[in-house]
Amino acid sequence: MRETLQLVGKIIGVVSGVGACASWTVAMWTPNPPLPLSGVAFFVALLLAMLAIIAVIASIHGHGITLIVLFFTSFFPIGYFLLGVPGWMWVIGVLNVGYLISGLVAWRMPHVIERSESSDT
Repeated sequence: MRETLQLVGKIIGVVSGVGACASWTVAMWTPNPPLPLSGVAFFVALLLAMLAIIAVIASIHGHGITLIVLFFTSFFPIGYFLLGVPGWMWVIGVLNVGYLISGLVAWRMPHVIERSESSDT
């Protein structure tokens, strides 16, 4: 059961990270972006796309604290704002919540390394 929950947490993290990176990439490079991205806003969108890639790597390796930190750095300044934006950009906020779910699963259910015990009787 533990392995199944860990696998589900990793899948949620990978899907959330890939989806957020793809969404930010589409938002940056479409001819008519859903939000005006120029100057600092473009840099922030690029930074959040890179953080999404880091979230994918962290979820594959099961780094729960890293995913929780990535949730706080990406959701509260921008992801929360995007939940109220009309159109498809609200998906980024929902995908950021996936970082939190994956991080909590990885943090609360760490991978147990089994040690072989030698009998010294």
